Amino acid sequence: MAKVQSMDQTSLEQVSKEKLIDLILAQQATVETLEARIVAQQATIETLEAQIVALEAKLSKPKKTSKNSSIPASKEYKSNQKKSSKKRGPKKGHVGKSRKRIVADVTVDMLLETCQSCGADLSEIEQYEVGRSQVVEIPPIEPVVIEAIAYGGECPCCGEVQRAVYPEGLEAQRVFGPNLEGLVVYLRQVHHLSFARLESVLEAVFGLAISQGALNNILKRSAQHLKPAAERIKQMVRGSPVVGSDETSARVEGRNWWEWVFQTPLASYHHLGPSRSSAEIESVIGDSRVEVWVSDLFSAQLKGARTHADAFAMCGAHQLRDLQFAIDCGDELFAPAFQLLLLEAKALSEQRDTFPPDVYQELATCVQTTCDFLLALDVDFEVSQNLQRRYTDHRDSIFLFLDRPDVPFDNNASERALRNSVIHRKVTGGFRSDHGPQSFAITTTIVQTARKNNLPILDTLRSLLPPSPLLLVGQGE
Repeated sequence: MAKVQSMDQTSLEQVSKEKLIDLILAQQATVETLEARIVAQQATIETLEAQIVALEAKLSKPKKTSKNSSIPASKEYKSNQKKSSKKRGPKKGHVGKSRKRIVADVTVDMLLETCQSCGADLSEIEQYEVGRSQVVEIPPIEPVVIEAIAYGGECPCCGEVQRAVYPEGLEAQRVFGPNLEGLVVYLRQVHHLSFARLESVLEAVFGLAISQGALNNILKRSAQHLKPAAERIKQMVRGSPVVGSDETSARVEGRNWWEWVFQTPLASYHHLGPSRSSAEIESVIGDSRVEVWVSDLFSAQLKGARTHADAFAMCGAHQLRDLQFAIDCGDELFAPAFQLLLLEAKALSEQRDTFPPDVYQELATCVQTTCDFLLALDVDFEVSQNLQRRYTDHRDSIFLFLDRPDVPFDNNASERALRNSVIHRKVTGGFRSDHGPQSFAITTTIVQTARKNNLPILDTLRSLLPPSPLLLVGQGE
């Protein structure tokens, strides 16, 4: 922008008309340029003010944690956690346990031979017991190689050549026995050993050199033997009146998949698929229909509930955390009251057997009436308004656990059923074969169901595999 020379009144009177016009036009151009700059600066100021308002609104909300949201506790920074001032050690009232003496397999008699004081011979004196010491030890573990020799011959009656059939567990195509394969499945799927570590453990402990490819084939082959049991568990879940469901992410050949669980108090069925849509629910539940579907409010779960259940029960634990976030944001009316109502309803359901039926029903009705009152309140807080709309839309799903003892307050059982799968994903990095996801889902179905029924997991896996050939040679039970 050119600088315009300033002039006083005397100087202006001496300027010609043409020059005066040029001077006015130059000043007008300067004014327009300055006005344009002012407008641009005002727009910038307005933008900055809007950003400040947004930032202040963001900073005014508390940080989401595992206590006021569904964020896992493992994602919270340890540096932000205050060190506990509690004294370390067992909890108050903990009863200590010590190892009990058992019947010994081998006994070593430690007899006196000489006197430690004077060196006299004590081998002939009468000795008596003064103490015992037990040590539990593992003998060297050596694998047993069993070779089956098949014989053949010509039938003297018909002349046909006959061949002996290899027994189950000693088939010609088999390299490893069912006991060994059950152990591989147990260490890999239950204790989440990577193939490299599993290969190392087998060689160090058992003296077995098994390649990672062979270990992968063992898992694939074992899953086929376990599949019928997993299918029976699926039918158990499909026929149950109340089913809980949840899902978590999985990695398959570098892509995102999803692991779904459908569980009851006595059974857990796992399914891995490439989608997080309700189509995965459809592939498991099929045309079955349950009485109550328990889950969070994820859209696919809600669609599964509408399609396959007569009623839906929302997870109360999720709602307690969401209400806590509203409280942390500053709501002092709706969120605290509704959170307290949920906690009181939970306590009531847990103590239902201590009340006469008519008294319990009266208290449950009081909870429902209070809920309707809170949902009718005029709430100004935005976060709580969203929660109020949510609970109004799903009014019949909030307190279903008060009416039915078999409906849980939360969906924690489903989340616990997926916990080991999350550990497996983090330790192993996911699946790198086409059969890996299905083999894992089948095995996890067996393992989780065994846990729920207090069955020993390794014994359960081995019982579903072919019988050990050790039985044929008298070295097994």
